[in-house]
Amino acid sequence: MAKFLTLWEIDTTKLPEKPEEQMSLYTKLMDMLKEDIESRHKMDWGEFVNVNEGYSIYEGTEQEVWLSLVKYTPYLKFKVHPVLSYEQVIENMKKLSHA
Repeated sequence: MAKFLTLWEIDTTKLPEKPEEQMSLYTKLMDMLKEDIESRHKMDWGEFVNVNEGYSIYEGTEQEVWLSLVKYTPYLKFKVHPVLSYEQVIENMKKLSHA
């Protein structure tokens, strides 16, 4: 199964102006996140200390990752990077050495 590093950023231009509406939106987003974590769509999640950015690590297919991310739009912007494990890199290096 493939792994993906996702860097996310809150699009502050999409946030409501009133603080109580912002808190309501943040609560909704965190509830959605909790559901994702409990259903194992996300392996790991964290927020950087600058508050408006963070990361998540998914395991699955491109379609599964897309389905997990699309529900957070338009409030979050994403950069998604497929990643190789240590074992996959070693396996590739072995293949290259025999080429």
